[in-house]
Amino acid sequence: MLGSVLPFSPDLADRVSEYCEKHSKELPESLERHWEWTIRTWMDAEMMSSKLQGQWMIWMSQWMAPKRVLEVGTFTGFSALAWYEGTRATNAEIITLDVRGEVLNFTRKMFKELGVDDRIRVIEGPAASTLEHAEGQFDLIFLDADKHNYQLYMNRILERRLLSPHGVVFVDNVFARGLTMGNEFNPYIEKIRRPFWEANGETLRKLNKSFLDDPRIDTLILPLFDGVTQIKWKAGYLERQEAGAAKQ
Repeated sequence: MLGSVLPFSPDLADRVSEYCEKHSKELPESLERHWEWTIRTWMDAEMMSSKLQGQWMIWMSQWMAPKRVLEVGTFTGFSALAWYEGTRATNAEIITLDVRGEVLNFTRKMFKELGVDDRIRVIEGPAASTLEHAEGQFDLIFLDADKHNYQLYMNRILERRLLSPHGVVFVDNVFARGLTMGNEFNPYIEKIRRPFWEANGETLRKLNKSFLDDPRIDTLILPLFDGVTQIKWKAGYLERQEAGAAKQ
């Protein structure tokens, strides 16, 4: 197969996702319950990652073995719980940022009830400001927040060297439900939601190009979920920066 994406209809795509979930290491029961609770409780539950993406998060963080994780965008905490589960071996510190007051209050309470607040720290407030004052480096960074600020967040991360030398940034939703590639790519979006995703598609189209042109990083966009971009430091970039600073 020379292509990278199979041409599934929405119904078949759901069935494929279900097949993948059932044939992958299952989610812990606590995450399964939390996912179902979010679906029942919050009208904007579509902001949450899928079950399969949660399984992917656990697998990736187990493989990467990060010691520090930074997440921009908390919502109800499903992804933070997945990072927690995947970093049991490294006992990683997980810092998650969000501004959503009502949802975040529930999330904090839930973290405490589940006993995961020993390693998950929630910081409430504008992410750009929090990133400006963040300390140390992170081995895994996950961006899943307001798309129009992704560029700002990424610049903060790179300028302040928050990404460790061998770390990876995962940028979520870079396909904007398919509309990043063009408005014709998804005729199934609800009419009331379409303007929102069309605007995000335009923003992310520019963002993906800017990532590709950035001399500091290497990027790889994968057709996973709603599009995931993986970002790492370009080979030799940090060393050249340090050598230049030493000559001054």
